[in-house]
Amino acid sequence: MAVTRRENDTATPIDDGSRHEPDQGRSRHDPDDRCARDADPARPRHDLDEVDVQLLDALHANPRASFERLGPVLGISPVTAARRWQRLADSGRAWISSVPGPRLALVAAVVDVRTQPGSLAATAAALAAIPQVISVYATDGEFDLHTLVIAADMPALSALLLDRLPALPGVARIRSHTGLAWHSGVRWQLGAMDPDQQRAVAGDAPEDPRAARTRLFDPDDRALFLALQHDGRARYRELARTLDTSEHLIRRRVDTLVRQGMLGFRTDFARGEGGWPTEFVLWLAAPHHRLTEIGTAIGGRPQTRICLSAVGTANLMVMAQVHRPTDIGAVLDLIRTIDADTTVAEQRLILRAVKSWGRLLDPEGRAIGLVPVDPWAK
Repeated sequence: MAVTRRENDTATPIDDGSRHEPDQGRSRHDPDDRCARDADPARPRHDLDEVDVQLLDALHANPRASFERLGPVLGISPVTAARRWQRLADSGRAWISSVPGPRLALVAAVVDVRTQPGSLAATAAALAAIPQVISVYATDGEFDLHTLVIAADMPALSALLLDRLPALPGVARIRSHTGLAWHSGVRWQLGAMDPDQQRAVAGDAPEDPRAARTRLFDPDDRALFLALQHDGRARYRELARTLDTSEHLIRRRVDTLVRQGMLGFRTDFARGEGGWPTEFVLWLAAPHHRLTEIGTAIGGRPQTRICLSAVGTANLMVMAQVHRPTDIGAVLDLIRTIDADTTVAEQRLILRAVKSWGRLLDPEGRAIGLVPVDPWAK
């Protein structure tokens, strides 16, 4: 297991190998006067402003788009866009990571954990240190922790669920549901861009998350995936130096893996500062013969972060984000309009995110470290 603390991470603003010099001619209309001072870690950090959220929205749609492309669409210079991103990344308020593509052969499970009295923090930390435990959340309700687990194959997943996780200190009870299919992607929308801006920044059309997962990484692919865990916008030349190969080969391999549906990228941020402080988990019982249809409809909603069908009577797990707890009712109403026969078996509020897709988070949701997601770890 490799744990990296944020102060050792490097975030790179441009993905095409170029580096901007300091902006000597920034327009006086550029809303970026505070970027340099906010990048100083000694100064207090502020909530995200409208331009920050627009930039994050654009990077959700196309995580490796160059700032030369994004800046004009957002009405700011490329240098301003790069500086704003650097400030967000340096302060732990935003980050970009590699993710498995929809055709990469993997298996998943949702694991809920009840902890022994007084051991929640220690158990959460132990879970977060495992590379296959991709996310850990403290919740209200019957279980104290909600986690997502991925592994290379069923034997590896079984070993985690039956042997390793129950043996962790402080675990009183585990409930696991093996995943069947993902019905959500990673190109979430924040609603900060208008339709013209969305079209201008969009990358290639995302592949169907329900695609057959039959393709495998070779050792070089895995090494590339893990390098991109640290910084999904890393320059090709930096990746080449890290992996001791040529920039040309890295560029070609990234393009190939993305095109083949084996590699993707996701943008994350401290959601509370961006106006989405409320996250919750739903377990739904959906009619089996309509499970894919219902999951796809729910997974495509802007509030939905994760929608995963699973084995069990409660067969659809949904994680969603809203602006305030009272907005949860609107999501439940939406589910009823999608399918009146789908019932809510369980709902839990997320009290704190401990780990999100490999990033270790502080109580405010900012990244403070990294345990790279590694489904193939031994």
